[in-house]
Amino acid sequence: MNLEYLGWNDYFASNFEPLLQQGLTVARVAIQHRNNYILYSEFGELSGEITGKLRHQASQAEDFPAVGDWVVIRLRESEKNATIHSILPRKSKFSRQSIGAITEEQIVAANVDTVFLVSGLDGDFNPRRIERYLILAWESGANPVILLNKADLRQNIEDCLDRVKNIALGVPVITLSAVNSQGLDALKPYLQPGKTVALLGSSGVGKSTITNQLKGEAIQAVKA
Repeated sequence: MNLEYLGWNDYFASNFEPLLQQGLTVARVAIQHRNNYILYSEFGELSGEITGKLRHQASQAEDFPAVGDWVVIRLRESEKNATIHSILPRKSKFSRQSIGAITEEQIVAANVDTVFLVSGLDGDFNPRRIERYLILAWESGANPVILLNKADLRQNIEDCLDRVKNIALGVPVITLSAVNSQGLDALKPYLQPGKTVALLGSSGVGKSTITNQLKGEAIQAVKA
């Protein structure tokens, strides 16, 4: 895998430079399980687990790797796995407060460049919810783009557009119908090699349908 295609850039390279002489390399976290990780690297897909030292030094949930993180690893190529020694500084992060005796930040995804805030133009249309998602996106450090999906189910689309633009000054707003492949070309400028895009929205707004259309195959199950 090409690291630049995965999102590697000068920001991460400069943070990794002091470690170059230690026989270490880098990978990006693709999937986070409870005790191990699926990593993408220039050597292909790897299974990874954190070192005991990193686990000992982690004082809270945000100190553990999350999806999207660039991590410093030592490769065991013959076994197709790696040990994770540290996490490179994050450019952006989506987080939530974990529930428990002690409230702490839990990273949901890191190093996202653009977040598509998806809202349905059917009965789910809710400008206040879009406003809350906008705040979350701005706090994360990612650039928001609002997607008003299911245009085929709405008559007064211009009214909805006006209501959204009033609460999202300067934020791109794109109207589409994912089920009909309408408006998807407008997303292409954000879907460039090396750029990471996340989709955020409530259940049923069409995130999986959009993903399937962009991918060109049914990789996620969708409802009728």
